[in-house]
Amino acid sequence: MDNDDLRHLCARLAARGLTAAVNEPERQLSVSNPLNSRLSEQISAVDAHYVTSFGYEIGERGREEDCAERIARILAVGLTTEASAT
Repeated sequence: MDNDDLRHLCARLAARGLTAAVNEPERQLSVSNPLNSRLSEQISAVDAHYVTSFGYEIGERGREEDCAERIARILAVGLTTEASAT
């Protein structure tokens, strides 16, 4: 996995309204909810997978759209209207 994959994931997260930045030397992505900075996560590129700072596997390289959706849900962004109504 190269940094282009992280930049692609970063762009997908930004499209969902999250604040994201790539730390290229460490192959990590810092992402946070701009409405609540305490909702944040470090995503690392480990082999062909994206992993949170807690060791939770988000998904695999090539599936950045799916990974961005999972990260957005973890950081309370992108909930459907039905989910937020309950």
